[in-house]
Amino acid sequence: MCNFIQREYGCGHFRFIASKWCRSYTTSHKRCPPDVTHFEYVEHLCGDCKDRNRPPVPWADLIKGYRERGGAAAAVSL
Repeated sequence: MCNFIQREYGCGHFRFIASKWCRSYTTSHKRCPPDVTHFEYVEHLCGDCKDRNRPPVPWADLIKGYRERGGAAAAVSL
């Protein structure tokens, strides 16, 4: 069995992080049932929540407008 660390974040989300792959996985790349060997809690937000709480960049409207106009395909047809 592969060994995993279960990490819980301050936002309530959790992730399973591989700490050691078993011999079966290294040869076949087929996942086996996880064996959680360690548990850790961290105060900060997970990556998904950090992205949601981050303010949009100033040029986000320009990118959105470019995509709505058809992106590179519209520029080529001009």
